[in-house]
Amino acid sequence: MMGGKAFLGCFILFMSLASVSTIKQTLISINDLRGIEFGHTSPRHGLMLLHWLANNIHTDNNGNMRLNFNPTRGDYGFHFYGNADRPRPLPCLPSESGSYYSLGNIDRNYNYNGATALPDYVTQSFYNSWIPERNRDRVIIRVREEGSNQFIVDEVYITQHYPPNENRGSAYDPDNTYPVSFSLLTQIQVLPTITRDVIQRIHNVEINDNSVENIWGHTPGLALLLAIALYLTRPKVSFIQQVLFTMESQHRMQEDENKSIKLEVKTTNRGDARIIFSGIPRRLLDKGVIWALHKNNDSADMLDFSSVIDGTSGCYDTSVPLNPGLQARLYPHKSMWFFVLCGSYNTSGEEIHRSPEFHDANREIPVDISGYKPNASLQLFVKDGKACARLYVRKSFTDWKEKFKNSWVGFYSSEKNNTNEYNTYQWQWAVKFSEESRSDWKDIPEYDVYVYRSSMHMSPGVQARFMLEKYGGEKACTPPWEVHTSAI
Repeated sequence: MMGGKAFLGCFILFMSLASVSTIKQTLISINDLRGIEFGHTSPRHGLMLLHWLANNIHTDNNGNMRLNFNPTRGDYGFHFYGNADRPRPLPCLPSESGSYYSLGNIDRNYNYNGATALPDYVTQSFYNSWIPERNRDRVIIRVREEGSNQFIVDEVYITQHYPPNENRGSAYDPDNTYPVSFSLLTQIQVLPTITRDVIQRIHNVEINDNSVENIWGHTPGLALLLAIALYLTRPKVSFIQQVLFTMESQHRMQEDENKSIKLEVKTTNRGDARIIFSGIPRRLLDKGVIWALHKNNDSADMLDFSSVIDGTSGCYDTSVPLNPGLQARLYPHKSMWFFVLCGSYNTSGEEIHRSPEFHDANREIPVDISGYKPNASLQLFVKDGKACARLYVRKSFTDWKEKFKNSWVGFYSSEKNNTNEYNTYQWQWAVKFSEESRSDWKDIPEYDVYVYRSSMHMSPGVQARFMLEKYGGEKACTPPWEVHTSAI
């Protein structure tokens, strides 16, 4: 009997210890990223996530790290993480210590994925590879609120899911979870300002400026971060030699020249999809290429297509209504007959490039309603080619309908329009917005989401504004929908 109790006690102790996180040593320098697995094989995106986060936080006068966005609202695909995995990868938190939020899931599990608002350099490898490793990496932040205006980041972690072949589901691997110091984030922030002599002295690596500019020059500091964390395997080896070696033997990526291709889905003046392209190598144009528009990254069926007739850059207007998830792809011209005969194309090995999936708000996060931050915010988005608006309302803001009983949202064709110059009949009372119930909103449990779909065609320059009172009192206005050059 005593032996049974002793065994039971040991078992309970073992299970308790198994649920406690084992925290790795804090990473304090970019050099510390070299010896870990995080983001070290293509097409993993972890280092890109870390670079993006470092450049979207700032330090206040008290030394606190503050965010340029609201993770509790789901900005950029952040979602609440309850730290319920066993074993726990992170320390348990008392309620007053804030909450964990995770970033990095680019896979489209739902109809809406805020991660599509992340820049191309973060998502490009995901869309242009089918290797299971492409979506493993995550960045987790511990966030608490200070007053009603700011979110403070107390801790940052990098982590990853278990390898797909281990069948561990969506759990994070505690053996590959590391705290990241604010010092490391600051080092990433200042990379664009570091001179060549400092690079050689501190990081013991020689950088070829021309190669950096050609490959990753459009993203300040990213090339140097990758050079230090990934390619510095022996001292004073030129950056370009390391890049070429890694691409050929480890990364299995497409030719360097193809990496300069850029495809985007934007809008026409009538709310249809516009394909914008640039950086197509001349050698591909000489052989012939076509673009095709697909419903999303998982779809083989084409919605529209055409040959790229002339020029390495340009744009084409389609007759397909603009919707979230739309994706442009570039194919060799010899694939044309597959589209003509079948209306789809499944030979992904012959694809040249894929664009990111279209983000329904054109990669713009919601804007806070003045005087009600962070309880209420406004977002302009598009559905079926029409201008729409979302209201994010915090669940703790229980009297919002009373506060906003005279409030309304109007749609404007230009930011230059006066308050009373909204498009005819294109407005709605805030309290008459429809609550949107979708499974993906469970990732932002602190908010309810309300929408209004207008009959106004989305077009460049369109703007939504929130008015507190019947005759004005503007409290929020969205950025004008992005303006692009005319189509070919």
